[in-house]
Amino acid sequence: MSDEGRPPLRRIHTDEMLSSGANRFSLEYWRCRETIEIVESLRPGKSEALKVKPDGRIINGNIRVKILEERGFDINGLDRELN
Repeated sequence: MSDEGRPPLRRIHTDEMLSSGANRFSLEYWRCRETIEIVESLRPGKSEALKVKPDGRIINGNIRVKILEERGFDINGLDRELN
């Protein structure tokens, strides 16, 4: 559990899956965005908010979280919607 009592975030897709097929276009798109823009897009209430299961598995936002991880961003501090 994190210091906020929430489980750590866990992507449900492998790096290979996120960088192949149609996903690669989304990966390329989000890699060109500023970190703050990615974080804002994940905020609760947004149309593509970060959605997770109670155990921390990411249901929506895997690609954006991967990019934030690559940039050294503390992903476990992100606000999230439980799904």
